[in-house]
Amino acid sequence: MTRMDSKACARAILDGIKRSGINFIATLPDINILDLIDSIEQDTEMIHVPLCREEEGVGICAGARLVGKKPALLMQNAGLLNSCNAIVTTALQLELPILLLVYYAGDIGDRGFARVGSATVPVLEALGVRHYILRAVEEVEWTFKNAWILAEDSNRPVAVLLTKDVLGKRI
Repeated sequence: MTRMDSKACARAILDGIKRSGINFIATLPDINILDLIDSIEQDTEMIHVPLCREEEGVGICAGARLVGKKPALLMQNAGLLNSCNAIVTTALQLELPILLLVYYAGDIGDRGFARVGSATVPVLEALGVRHYILRAVEEVEWTFKNAWILAEDSNRPVAVLLTKDVLGKRI
């Protein structure tokens, strides 16, 4: 696994997002994804919508998809848990592909949010949302490309859980 600083990881993640065809992204800040959000904000090709609440992002991404965009929603896993109603009543009900990029707080070795981390995968499974844990920058492009293919082919959201390792945040 290549060790990169968080800014280099953010650029690599954004490149992988763009290479997968994603052209619209809604984000809600978390301290561990700020470098990634800064990279998105500075990018001139990506449409970026900052959010106040994660569940708003589901509706905004749904609207983007209905006008032909390829949307992603970037948030922390606590926000994913807040968004369950919107995911079910909008993304799943309307059969819309959305790439859910979720900072995996409480992952193994992450000293904070252990309970949120332990709830994340079971909640995704209960919703029927396929998910992949991304731990290495080298896997970014392949994972995003194939997660988006799965989302489009299944007409459902697909989640990629971003660990501190892939974000360049391990100390």
